[in-house]
Order: sequence, then structure tokens, then C-alpha cells
Amino acid sequence: MPLLWDDQFEGLTQFAPTIIEQLPTHFFTKPGYQRLGKVAESLFNDYIQTTPNFKVVLENYQVIDNKQTIGELDVVLKNEFDKTIYHVELVTKFYVYHPDYDPDSIDAWIGPNRNDSLKNKIEKLQNKQLPLLYHPITKSFLQSLGLTPEGIHQRVCYKAWLFVPLKFNSKLNLFNNQCIAGNYVTFDELMGLHNLKTTYFCPPKKDWLRFPETQKEWHLLTDCMPKIQEFMNGHQAIMIWIQYEEQYKRFIIVPYQQF
Repeated sequence: MPLLWDDQFEGLTQFAPTIIEQLPTHFFTKPGYQRLGKVAESLFNDYIQTTPNFKVVLENYQVIDNKQTIGELDVVLKNEFDKTIYHVELVTKFYVYHPDYDPDSIDAWIGPNRNDSLKNKIEKLQNKQLPLLYHPITKSFLQSLGLTPEGIHQRVCYKAWLFVPLKFNSKLNLFNNQCIAGNYVTFDELMGLHNLKTTYFCPPKKDWLRFPETQKEWHLLTDCMPKIQEFMNGHQAIMIWIQYEEQYKRFIIVPYQQF
């Protein structure tokens, strides 16, 4: 999954050396990995462990004030070569394009179920997650490790796959065009694309990071229909992979006709 932007966006700097091209199969067989976010965190941690220049100083540190958890630092790393310390917040997102906006607008990308957005996440990072480094409780704990917030560089590892309408042909300028991973469609649009030679698979959400080419078993549309209908009836989006003549595509089926 690519970084959503290069370098800086809205004051957030990417932790650049975190490009993971493919997912090891074992991430989808371990019973402990039931959430997509945990799969992404595990990939990041495996990446860090394979690089000789980075060492994990702190991981998933919960900031607890008066017995109440007010937030969490994802990871603090040390570059063993130049001794630079980084606080990195990890973000893995799937967005669909809202056609009322310019595709380079921060308002243009929302979660498939419309309960999340790029704009909201950026604001949360700016106003809550990154400032948590300077909370008095965090400061005190860092001091016990011989660190200070002022000596730590803050970064994000903001990765995303973007899903666009079928007739979308715009080029992104602010965001990474390699993040465009597929299309979003309504149920009726999916039916219009159906071909008797096409086979399908509906991955569970924890497998959304996986590449369709790695899937071994494929099904007829009629076999997938009960699952699709279950999500549509519950007003929930669902991902579906399509295989046709050794070509693979990702689609997100959305339960709404318009935004």
C-alpha cells in the first residue's frame, strides 16, 4: 500500500522509508490478526525489524490520566546511524471519491461507509494524536527513558488505497496516483459489469490489504450474492475482487446511490 502523499501535506510529514510491496502469507493465517489495523501495524513492525538502522524505543504506549486512557502513541523509533528519534503515527485507510469535490481536495475522500474521511483524520492527527507527545504524563515517561518531546521528530506513515467511480479519468496532483486501487460501484453497476466468465471473492476486512492475485479459490457471483445482500441490507460497504481471463480488479460495493 503506497503512501498517500509525498513529503508534507497539511503540515504532516511522511515517514518515507516504509514502502511494503507485498504481504507475507502468514499475516492471514495467524488467528491473532483479526483487525485490519493490527495487520498493518504488524507489517510496519516487521519492516522495522528487517532494517538495521531503526530500533523500536516505544510501541503502543497508552497515555493514562486518572485511570482514563486519553490516547496512544503508535511507535517511537531510533535511527541507530544518526541517533535521530521519531514518533510515528500509523494510518491505513480506504477511501472513495466524493464527486462533488476536486480530487486533490482534502474534502474529496471519505470512508466507504461515510463515517470517516481524510479531512477528519488529518484534523485528529493535528489536534489530538501528535500533540499527545507533549502531554505531561508522556513527558514524564519519556524523561525516564532519557528522552524529551522537543528532541523527537514527529512523522506519519499515512498509507491509503483510493477507489474512484467507473468513469473517473482525472490525474491526482497532491496525492499519489499509485494509491488508486480500484473502483467503487453500486450493486446495480456491479450487475452491469457481470460476465459469465467472471469469478468473484469477497475478502473479510482483515484481508483488504491483500492482493487479489494471491487468492486461490474463486466463486460464481451467485455464491457471493448472500454475503453482498447481507451488507447491502445492513447499509454497509463490502469489497469484492473480480477475476476475468487472468486479470484481477478490486471493487468496493457501496450501499448508496449518491453522496
